[in-house]
Formats: sequence, structure tokens, C-alpha cells
Amino acid sequence: MIRAALVGVSGYGRWHLLMLAEQALLGRVRLVAATVINQKQEAGLCDRLRAHGVELFDDYAAMLAALAGRVDLVLIPTGIHHHAAMTIAALRAGAHVLVEKPLCGTLQEADAIIAAARAAGRTVSVGFQDLHPPLVHDMKRRLLAGEIGTVRRVVVRAHWPRPSAYFTRNGWAGRARADGTWVLDSLVNNACAHFLMLALFWAGADAESAAEPVSVEGTLLRVHPIETFDTASFRLATPGGPDIEFHGTHVGNRELRPEVRVIGETGELVWTYERDCVLRRADGTSLALPVPDQLSTRLLVLENALTRIAGLPAFVVTPALARAHTRVVHALHALLPIHTVAAEHLVSHTETAGVFVHLPGIDDALERAAREGLPLASLGLPSCPVASDFGVISDDRGAQPPTLAPELQTT
Repeated sequence: MIRAALVGVSGYGRWHLLMLAEQALLGRVRLVAATVINQKQEAGLCDRLRAHGVELFDDYAAMLAALAGRVDLVLIPTGIHHHAAMTIAALRAGAHVLVEKPLCGTLQEADAIIAAARAAGRTVSVGFQDLHPPLVHDMKRRLLAGEIGTVRRVVVRAHWPRPSAYFTRNGWAGRARADGTWVLDSLVNNACAHFLMLALFWAGADAESAAEPVSVEGTLLRVHPIETFDTASFRLATPGGPDIEFHGTHVGNRELRPEVRVIGETGELVWTYERDCVLRRADGTSLALPVPDQLSTRLLVLENALTRIAGLPAFVVTPALARAHTRVVHALHALLPIHTVAAEHLVSHTETAGVFVHLPGIDDALERAAREGLPLASLGLPSCPVASDFGVISDDRGAQPPTLAPELQTT
């Protein structure tokens, strides 16, 4: 049986406890230790964990030192700025790792994780759960086989309004840096990271690769008083492959279920979050399959990780694959400025979930941009710049963090 340790039990740690509980019932894993830095606030849960023989620590480094040679897998559902350091420490302690998405904050950290995993001879699985269902891989094979012809565009559309409290829920939400480490938290590196990663994966040239864009053009907007951005509309160009587009916001006035649309010469594929995936062919035939819900996909992440650790074939999102997402986030911050929307363009209202700040017109503008492949800057939104920003993406493997847009350089 695989012996597991967990870093953090609050927030997303609850999902990891649920994943562990299922696999424990199947006799595949046993939770032997957990790091809980807020043991007073989680007193009830800590009592239950101790009753099940789980050893508790208030520092993850102390836990790794105490468990050296006695733990096989470390689960890391922590803030983005902790991912790299904790993953590398767990690898050096001889453990496999399941780390939450995104992999980390910067390309330098991604490459350090890849090198550490190689040196340790251990598996790192990244929690991009929407890539795990067999449906996703079946559709990738169909795309590669040309069922909708040559793929021209892969378009992400995500309208997920968030209350103002969302951006103050912890010490790193909406931050460029936290505790001296890069976070680069935004809708593309957090709530909508899964959908961007799925688009990159489906645009990849073979069964388990993701696309590697060479340029980015678009607009990043900041409505809330954060260091990063809460609205993004951009196009990524790939060498010889499809364009990848992202059109999303946390400040719209209506919620639209996130979707990824793959547009080919002779058909299209439309994946809608937790609803369905429809493949439409040129001959009028179509294939419609249900998209698993979040619980089902979350459970697959640990199930596949345990299977891979056992030496059996199973798909996991490796650091090399997840690096494609980090590379895009890194490039957005390095290459595109963030435009702050003036308060005069905003409206707000209060409902049960809290205070919501909206940018009027953003929903219609992003829907049109996604539908027609138009730049947001060309659609006449009063609060938006009149021209798109542009940058050429290159891999910077140096020791320095990304060069941030001018608005962020004082943070």
C-alpha cells in the first residue's frame, strides 16, 4: 500500500482528503501524515485525523525530515507560490508528488521541478483534472486523425463572475508575488487554468503533447484593485498549428458555462464544462458524450497517479506537459501590459454572495471576439485600449523571474 502525506487540509486540501478517502477504501493508499499550519482552526478535523493514526506537523519541512524513507507520495494542495519549493523538497526526500495546478509561477521554477523529478527518479503529477477523462484523449485521437479536417482555431470562452471578496480570500489572490516568490495569480493561472491547459493540449501535435505558441496578441484588463488581471482576451500563434484564443472574465454581468471550441476546416468540437462534448463532422453526423463533473475528474487525478507510481500505464499531467501552461502565463506577464479600467466605466451590485463589480459590455464583446475571432481592442468597448498588445514568446531558462508589465514592477 502506498503511504501518503498531505500538505494542508483546508481549502483545496478538502478535495485531496476526499481523493485519499476513496483510494483508502479501495486499499491502495494510506494517509500517514499531514502538515496543518492552522491546527486551532481545524481542531475537529485534526482530532479525526489523529484518531485514524495520521501524524500531524505544523511545518512541511519538518514532516519531510521526520518521514524520510517512510512516505511514498506527497500531495501539495497549497498556494501557487509554494508549489515549486514544496515539490522539489518532497522529491529530494524520495517521494512521488501530486501537486495542484498550476505547476508553479515561472518557467525557471518549472524547469527546476523537471530537473528535480529526473534526478530523483520520481513521478510528479499536476492536478489539471480536466485532462484526465478518457473522453479527452479519445477526442485528441479524433482530432489528430482529421475527423474535423485541419484544425484552424482552438477557442476558450469563460465568463465566471466573482465577488470582490474572491480577490481577498487569501494572501496571494490576485498577487504578482507573495512571500518573496512569484505567484502571477489571475483567471488564466487559477479558475480558468484548466480550460487554457485543455486548449493547449488539444492543439498539441501528438497524443500527449501540448502546443508551444510563438507569439501572443491581445488585451489584459484589471478591474479589481489587484496586481494582475481579471479579464483577458488574447490569441496565441503556433508554428504550423492552430491559433489558440482565450476570452474570459471575472467581471461580467452573467455567467456562461466555460467551453473549449476546436474549429476545423470541415467540422468542429465543442466541449462544455461539466455538460457535454459534441463532435460535428462535415457529413452532418455528430457524436455527443457527457463531460464528467468536477468530483469525477478530481478522483481520476489521484487514481491515475497511484497507478503510475505502481509502475502501470496511466495518464498523468507531467511537469513537462504542465510547463506549456506556465510558459503562456509567464509570457503574458512578460510581454503584455495590464490596463487598469477607470472606475467611471464600472458598476456594482450586492447579492447574497457579496459585492460584484461589473464592466458593462464586456460579456457581449468577449462573446463576439470568441465567435468571430476578433481582437477585443477592435470592438469599441469604451474602457478598452484601441489596439492590441503583442509580444514574441521565447523560453527564458535563466535564473531571473519574468520581466513584468510596468504596473507590476513596484509590487
